[in-house]
Amino acid sequence: MKHEKRYRSTGKIGKRLTRFRIMPWLELLLALGFVAALGWAFWRFAIPFFENLGNHAYSCQKEPPSTPAPATPVPTPEPTHDPYPDHPLYSADLKSMQTEIVVPEYQYATDLTVVNGTVYAPVGNYTPDGTAAFVRLLQYDTKTKTQRLLPLPLNYKSIRFPAVSDKWIVYLDAAANGGGRIAAYNRLTNQTKTLKTVYTGLPKPVLYENTAFWIERTGQNRDKLFAVDLNTGEGATLVLFESSPYALSKPYAFGSTLLYVAPDGALTALDLETGKSETVPVDANYVHDPQMNADGVAFLDSDHARDGHILWYDGTKTVEVATGAVDFALGDGFIAYSRYEKNYVYFYGDGTTFCTTRSDETAMLLGAGDDVIVWMDVTWRSKDIMEYMTLGEKQ
Repeated sequence: MKHEKRYRSTGKIGKRLTRFRIMPWLELLLALGFVAALGWAFWRFAIPFFENLGNHAYSCQKEPPSTPAPATPVPTPEPTHDPYPDHPLYSADLKSMQTEIVVPEYQYATDLTVVNGTVYAPVGNYTPDGTAAFVRLLQYDTKTKTQRLLPLPLNYKSIRFPAVSDKWIVYLDAAANGGGRIAAYNRLTNQTKTLKTVYTGLPKPVLYENTAFWIERTGQNRDKLFAVDLNTGEGATLVLFESSPYALSKPYAFGSTLLYVAPDGALTALDLETGKSETVPVDANYVHDPQMNADGVAFLDSDHARDGHILWYDGTKTVEVATGAVDFALGDGFIAYSRYEKNYVYFYGDGTTFCTTRSDETAMLLGAGDDVIVWMDVTWRSKDIMEYMTLGEKQ
């Protein structure tokens, strides 16, 4: 007789079957819990980290010293100078350092300069012909955060290129299509005088004590470097340019030195007290729009070309600051410039460069001076916002 095999489940086997049935659910719950934990960790730690990173200078880390560390430890190392010193911008909160300049009456600004911590910029609005007219000079104190609008007299359309001292404001009173007059406003007497009528172009004046200087086109192929006494109105021609491309380079005054590019292309420093001039021996094939301070000279090696360079001469050597920047501004200890809608500062003392524009913004440099840089925040194209920051302050 054939016997059928009969099986009966024991408690042990039943427990195994039960365990196998709930295992997929346990695994699903564990997976969901793991994903939830990852999401919480990202929200709690990663997002604040990246937000904080965006508010700080990026791509500006200190480069490690090129000299390798010694193979064996030195018990008592001698003190050495750190060629990569800390700077307030290394850990600065850029967002808290930025201050907006609001001028409710006017929307546009141009030709900005910084003198003794005060920002000066012609401001204005569009006119019916579709061009801007800069009819007031903004005076903004970065220390007190107060401002005034100076109504400099206009015979033509716009205030351009103000050169400012405690006593004088020299500016181009510009016509709509170029030309106009070079005017001098006495801040002590509130009187204005015309220094010279300009028939073409937009010459930019510079100022030394009671004398103004500028380069002006006076013929089809002729330009002149003028000097005019602001008290007497007497003028003189210092340099004559005949068919020279270097007449397009603007002069620059610092202390008692007038810096300009001679007709033969030589960078020239004229001592305004002694009348003596000398060639500045920069290592460059072309010099354009030089600026100087007590530490050296910065200049372009092109006529603001996109593939040109900013160069710095410290009295002994010429070094490249940046490529792809079409203009710059010189401050105390740094050179500021814009590149691909971001602002940078190059500290020539230690050769470090910082990006001062936050990662979620775009900006265009307007000017710099002392320890202040000023730019236009163009992140939102419907509105231009003028902002500044003081580089020496860590916040």
